[in-house]
Amino acid sequence: MKIAIYCRVSTKEQNVKQQVKKCREYAKRNGWEILKVIKDEESGRKELLERKEFKKLLDTLDRYDAVLVYNIDRLTRNWGDQAKLEEYFKEGCQLLSMSEPIDLQTASGRLMFRMKMAVSCYMPEDMREKQRIGIERAKKEGKYKGGVKGRSWA
Repeated sequence: MKIAIYCRVSTKEQNVKQQVKKCREYAKRNGWEILKVIKDEESGRKELLERKEFKKLLDTLDRYDAVLVYNIDRLTRNWGDQAKLEEYFKEGCQLLSMSEPIDLQTASGRLMFRMKMAVSCYMPEDMREKQRIGIERAKKEGKYKGGVKGRSWA
């Protein structure tokens, strides 16, 4: 099977080396041929089609039998992208994850994918809500001095 590996990190301070290494090892164990490794440094909250590297992958999707990710949340944490991903990988190129079984060709596989996506999108939203509550409390107590502007936890 001919595959592309897609790895993503949220910030410039992070790197994808560990994801790439794990995906390469997984592909080798399965006897898959790696044609391309895509490394993305975009927030998971950013829409898929706003990411240059993901758009490049979509433009060449017909070259691969599958796209391998370390984990589904490495693709996106944007709930609106869930249906798009199902459409991109409905026929032809498969979506594979090292961390969870995915089969977008079956009803039960799509259900599992949707549940995993729901959790992946929920977690950063929930964290931001809790963070806002904590910041409001700290401001009222005079303990909040400000945070790092633009910091994303996705």
